[in-house]
Amino acid sequence: MRLPIASFLGMLLPSVANSVLQVPAAPITISLEQTLLVVLEALGVNCLYAVGRRKFTDIDKMKRYTAEMKAFRSEMSAAQKAGDKVKLDKLKKKQVQMQKMQAEMSMDQMKPTLLFMVPLLGVYYLVSSFIKNATLVISPIPIQIFNYGPPIEVPFFWWYMICSFTFSGMITRLFGLSMD
Repeated sequence: MRLPIASFLGMLLPSVANSVLQVPAAPITISLEQTLLVVLEALGVNCLYAVGRRKFTDIDKMKRYTAEMKAFRSEMSAAQKAGDKVKLDKLKKKQVQMQKMQAEMSMDQMKPTLLFMVPLLGVYYLVSSFIKNATLVISPIPIQIFNYGPPIEVPFFWWYMICSFTFSGMITRLFGLSMD
């Protein structure tokens, strides 16, 4: 079914008129089991990664380093605003030490990532092989032009990313891994 304006737009922009001004032909089916499987996968992966970080990273040392670097940055900023050259020279000498601390922090945080990357990628590909390219969720935010066009479908990869980011912050705090 085409709208009267579609013929006018069809002359100007045929591909846009055909994609925007037509009503979708088939309804979208969503499997609740597949959707929940991806949610559980994201939750499990985040929990496993948090356990790995807890086991292989000295959290107290990371918090201490983070606090020291934050204090250093604020001290450096205050010295720059005040134009205190003596203090800036002193802080620039300390900057090398701060960079070493930051490099050490990065290496400590990389350990669990490297350890768990291959098994977690295996789980990801195993679950994605069951789901294939199925639509798992339909976006609750309608971004449709003139109330026509298909609703936004969220496939496996993007649904996994949304779930993973959602659970990441909560699990980090739950396991006491946040640096603030």
